[in-house]
Amino acid sequence: MIIIRANHDTPTYYLYEVTKQIYKEAETYGFKVAILEGKDINKDALRKRIKTHKPKLISFNGHGSDSSMFDNNSKEFINDNSADVFQDTIVYALACSCLNSLGKAAVKKGCNAFVGYRGNFWIARNHKSECTPIRDFVAKPILDASSLVLKELIRGKSVNDAITKSHEFASKEILKLIYSKEPLAIATLHALSNNDSLLDYEGNGDAKVNE
Repeated sequence: MIIIRANHDTPTYYLYEVTKQIYKEAETYGFKVAILEGKDINKDALRKRIKTHKPKLISFNGHGSDSSMFDNNSKEFINDNSADVFQDTIVYALACSCLNSLGKAAVKKGCNAFVGYRGNFWIARNHKSECTPIRDFVAKPILDASSLVLKELIRGKSVNDAITKSHEFASKEILKLIYSKEPLAIATLHALSNNDSLLDYEGNGDAKVNE
C-alpha cells in the first residue's frame, strides 16, 4: 500500500493528520505501507515506489483537479497522460474533482478501480482547533466519513461496499446534525452533505485489494 499525503496548507494538514490513523490500521491488517510526502511527492518517486512495492492500494490525500493530482508545492505531478501509473491498483483520491477525468483515464489505462469525488471536497472546521485537527468536532464527521472508505478497503471490502459504508455513516451523521443545537453544526452539515453526494468511482465496483 502506498499513501501519498500532501501537507502545505490547512486543508491538507487536516488530511495529513488523518493518515496517521490509517497507517496504523493498515499495518494491523498486514499491509506494508510506503509513504510519499514532502519533496518525495513526484511522478518519478511514485513510479519507483510502485515498482518496488507493487501495491494493490494507493491513497492520495491532497489537492486535485478534474485531470490532476498536485504535489506539496501545489504543482501537478500526475495527470491524465501519466495515469498509467495506477495500473493494477485500487486508488482512493481524497481530493477535489479527480474522479471526473483522471479517474476515467486511470481506468482506461488499467487501474482496477478509482474512487474519488466528482467536485470540490469540503472540510468545515473550527478555527480554534486548527492546530489539532483530530480534536476538531466540526471536522470530525467529515474526516470520519471520508476515511471510512479507505478503512473499509483495507479491511477487505469491495469498492462498492466501502462506498456504501461511507454513505450509511454520513446519513446517520447528517440526521444528527439536522437536529443539533450546536451553532457550527450547519457548517459540518453542508460540507458532509456535499462530499457524500460527490463520492463515486470509476472501474470495477467489485474490486478488492486482497484479490
